[in-house]
Amino acid sequence: MKGMEPNIETAFRAAMRRMAATVTVISTTAENGARHGMTATAVTSVSADPPAVLACVNRSAALHAQLGLGRRLCINLLHCSQQRLSEVFAGALEGEIRFTEGDWLNDAEGVPYLADAQANIFCEVEALHAYGTHSVCIGRVIRVVCRPDVAPLVYQDGTYMCTGPLTP
Repeated sequence: MKGMEPNIETAFRAAMRRMAATVTVISTTAENGARHGMTATAVTSVSADPPAVLACVNRSAALHAQLGLGRRLCINLLHCSQQRLSEVFAGALEGEIRFTEGDWLNDAEGVPYLADAQANIFCEVEALHAYGTHSVCIGRVIRVVCRPDVAPLVYQDGTYMCTGPLTP
């Protein structure tokens, strides 16, 4: 029944709630050294050769103003024990106070990274493409650090969860 169908935006949001995604915190610094970070699930690989990732960042996010060609950032893949950290960087706290949650260090370039993240992917921004409310940021991977255990924090249908192997 045509009149009963949801509009495309509502249907799209419902479909996206069914897509599980690893939770990340994207972190970078401003030119004055102030740290910025935000929780993001719209992050994925682009290429293995050269290694590159993309992240979709809302243009209204404070972090967006720090993105620029040649800028460095870190995509911190959260461990399933880091739900609180995700909530903090999703808006539970604002500004520099966010970095009091978790074990944050700075790399040689001054980019903040989460020492106990599932993995850290250090990037240099090579492309920015505006689309709708967001910018698609493509980063060339310059360094990766992985934690030995594989237990990423996942977000699906408005809920945090951890993954595990299927049992037959």
